[in-house]
Amino acid sequence: MRSNTSDPDQNNLSMTNSYALSYLDKFMDYVQRLPAPYWMTYLIIFTLQSLIFHILAWVDGWLPAYSFSMLLMLFPLWLWGPMAIMTYLNNTSRKELSRFSTLLEIDEDSLNKLKAEYTTMPTRGVIINAVVWVVVYVLLTIVSYDSLKIFGFGRLFLVFLILEGFISYTNGGAIYYHSFRQLTLVSRTVKMVRQFNLFNRDPIYALSRLTSRTGISWMLMLGLTLLMYPLEIARNAAMILLAFQVILAMMAFVLPLQVVNQKLVVEKRRLLSDLDLRIETSLERLHLCIDENRLDELELLDKAIASLNTERSILKNIPTWPWSSGTLTGFLSAVGLPLILLLLQIMIQDWLAK
Repeated sequence: MRSNTSDPDQNNLSMTNSYALSYLDKFMDYVQRLPAPYWMTYLIIFTLQSLIFHILAWVDGWLPAYSFSMLLMLFPLWLWGPMAIMTYLNNTSRKELSRFSTLLEIDEDSLNKLKAEYTTMPTRGVIINAVVWVVVYVLLTIVSYDSLKIFGFGRLFLVFLILEGFISYTNGGAIYYHSFRQLTLVSRTVKMVRQFNLFNRDPIYALSRLTSRTGISWMLMLGLTLLMYPLEIARNAAMILLAFQVILAMMAFVLPLQVVNQKLVVEKRRLLSDLDLRIETSLERLHLCIDENRLDELELLDKAIASLNTERSILKNIPTWPWSSGTLTGFLSAVGLPLILLLLQIMIQDWLAK
């Protein structure tokens, strides 16, 4: 993750699409214009909010002075983690669209508009998403209110905690809307390509880097959440959360690129079919030479048929899923990490309970 303050695409976004920016887009745009890298800005804000939480907990008496609780970092994580991820994915989408653009029959202005669409959340969509998360948060608060009392929070601190949760859910929850919107755009963008070249796969792999990093980002948030989550009182909820996020991450990685896979399969079949016709023609000529005793041409035809067989082997080994092996390995590793963390937590808690 790095700052993109000098990125011309970011300037294009601000100049050509500023009228469409939601309040979250404006904030992320502002953060990227700061002299510090955007991830450092979010980290500083996250640290300050966590510190304020701890100071209030010390004053409230819930925590002994200068002691530390990862639980109090949960809401700051859910607020600033998604903001950092959305900023990162916006930067990734601009870069990968530039690589993918060689396959699109569009001019530079159209490409800039497409990049702006990837990196802009319509205000109406952001507000609707926030309302949905408000409802979810209110319901969760009502259901889990008695469980919150178990922690022994003071009344004032509990009110503050609930308000912070409200802000974290309504704003941090935008990561789902942001990701689903970008992934829908990926699906739409790949459909704009008429034909893919099996021998020029780097542009084809471009958007898979965006979809894989979307899934990886979700799993990273999940892994950090599991480290801070009160697993001892909500183990079943953690298991459900893990399963839900893994399914979403897999869908985010694979589904938007199914069209690319289908088109690559069609292209591979076409090339193999053309090759089969050439092999058939070469064999007919070979048989004719044998019948007419033209032995001087046999060696040349034999080499030609061997070359065609080599080409067939090359074609058959070309993958039709639109991602590199390194991208797939990184994604699967990210998916497995939260599962390992959760299992380790459960094993340690069960061992300590004995």
